Amino acid sequence: MGIFKRVKTIAAADFHHVLDKCEDPVSMVKQYMRALEAELAKAQSALGNQLYFEQKHEGHIRQVKQTIEDRKRQQKLALEKKNDEIAKMAIQDRLELEKKLQALEAQLEGINGQTNQLKAQVVKLKETYADLQNRKTLLLSRATTARTSYKVKNTLFSSQSESILNGFARMEDKVLHLEAKASALDYFSKTKPVQDKSYSLEVEEEFIKAKEAMEKQA
Repeated sequence: MGIFKRVKTIAAADFHHVLDKCEDPVSMVKQYMRALEAELAKAQSALGNQLYFEQKHEGHIRQVKQTIEDRKRQQKLALEKKNDEIAKMAIQDRLELEKKLQALEAQLEGINGQTNQLKAQVVKLKETYADLQNRKTLLLSRATTARTSYKVKNTLFSSQSESILNGFARMEDKVLHLEAKASALDYFSKTKPVQDKSYSLEVEEEFIKAKEAMEKQA
C-alpha cells in the first residue's frame, strides 16, 4: 500500500471516528423527527394543492356539462322555430363540448389517482410519525439510563475512584486508632492506683529477721 493511500485511509478513519462521536443519539433522533415533520408538512401542503386543483377541475366539468345542456336546449328551440343555421351551430358547439368533456373526465380520473396517492402518503407519514414519537420517548429514556449507568461505572472503575477508596480506607483506619486511644484512656482512668498495704507487727518482725539472716550469709 502506497504512502498516500495509507494517509488517505487514516484520514478517512479519523473523519468517521469524529462523525461517530458527533452523532449523539438524542440530538440525532430529534433531528430525524424534525426532518419527518418537514416531510409531513410538505405532503400535507401538496395534498391541499391537489384537492384544490381537483375541485377546480370538477367545477370546470360541471360548467361544460351545463353548457352542453344549454346547447341541447338551443338546438331544440332552433329546430322548433325551423332555424336550421342556429340549430347546426348549436349541434356543432355541443359536439365539441362533449369531446372536451370526455377529455376532462379522463383527466379527472388521473387527478383522482394522484389525490388518492397523496392521501395515502400523508396517512402513512402520520402513522410513521406517531410510531416514531413513541419510539423516541422510549429511546430517550434508554439513552438517559445508559448515560447515567456509564457515568456511574466509569466513576467506579476510574483511577480517581480508586484513590478515593484508598483515602476512605485510610480515614477509617485513623478513626479506628482514635477509637482505640479513647478506649485506652477510658481504661486507665477507671483503674485505681495500688495503695500501700499495712502488715501486722509479727509479719514486720519476721521480715526484718529474714533480711538480717540474708545479710549475714552474704
